[in-house]
Amino acid sequence: MKSKAFGLDIGNTSIKIASIRKDGNSLMLESVATAPSTPKGILSESIVDLQVLSESIKQMLAQSNIKNTNVALSLPESRVYTKVIEMPDLSEQELSAALKFEMEQYVPLPLDQVRTDWEILGKKEIQGKKTMDVMLIAAPLSIIEKYEKLAELAGLTPQIIETEVVSVHRALLPFINTPDSNVIVHIGATTTTIAVTQAGIIRIVFSIALGGLAVTRAISVDLGIDINQAENYKKAYGLNKEAFEGKIGKSLAPILESISGDVKKAILLFKEKSNEPIKQVVLSGGSALLPGIDAFLTNALSSQVVLGNTFSAYNIANVPNELQIEAPSYNVVVGLALRSFL
Repeated sequence: MKSKAFGLDIGNTSIKIASIRKDGNSLMLESVATAPSTPKGILSESIVDLQVLSESIKQMLAQSNIKNTNVALSLPESRVYTKVIEMPDLSEQELSAALKFEMEQYVPLPLDQVRTDWEILGKKEIQGKKTMDVMLIAAPLSIIEKYEKLAELAGLTPQIIETEVVSVHRALLPFINTPDSNVIVHIGATTTTIAVTQAGIIRIVFSIALGGLAVTRAISVDLGIDINQAENYKKAYGLNKEAFEGKIGKSLAPILESISGDVKKAILLFKEKSNEPIKQVVLSGGSALLPGIDAFLTNALSSQVVLGNTFSAYNIANVPNELQIEAPSYNVVVGLALRSFL
């Protein structure tokens, strides 16, 4: 039986589309496209800017020869509220009632202004006490309505709108679906999301307002060059100590130290709860490709650091070599497309 699904990842700096086909037990990348985000993009409140963005998406769909109008969309972590909490082991009906009060505590907006969802991640029993870990998600209605409007303008029907961390977790699940505990560090354009997993299940998740754009701006300011040139230098040289007398690496260091500091906090918090070691740190997002970042974080965290490649994780066929090299930057969009098959 053959089936197809595609995801659409609308980032601050780029738009990505990926269509996956399943033939029996095999997965194949049917088409993929990426384009720069429009100047104001999804952040704009103007319908005109949304129309411009929708036209760009239409062009990408046409170039990719995607006829399917059912799409999976992701919301950036910077625009949603995600929290993993521990609750008593309740029935779903009891849990649903109890979570209304928990939502009021964790969501910094009136509940009539957000769309909420929750998922039981797992249950456990310690010293006779039964509990469950529950992921709470809340997204402002204004954001969801904007994505729904954009989809409508592009001639698409959203089948699911989920947060980036859920997509990335799905994209990398074969790497982390083991008895071990791992950390996913997804470095986006404006936000870095840190998720600690145990036996493949998310136990801790939070985001910090630092990402690839902060790194680019730091290089731009320190070297006195424009943003575009700084972006090129970042991708080419990263933490190379020889290039430009090590100035680029020095620009990056404070931001990467801040990110690694928050990863350390997540690891310590997890160890306090579970007393389990972390097997590895899995990097995701475009900035995971920064030259030297894996060595930097290995040293900072004293843990094995690997690049998260969703294409190899699922043994997806028909992936060009140049795409394999940039795989961590496609984890969100491929994770969206994979939702229909897992």
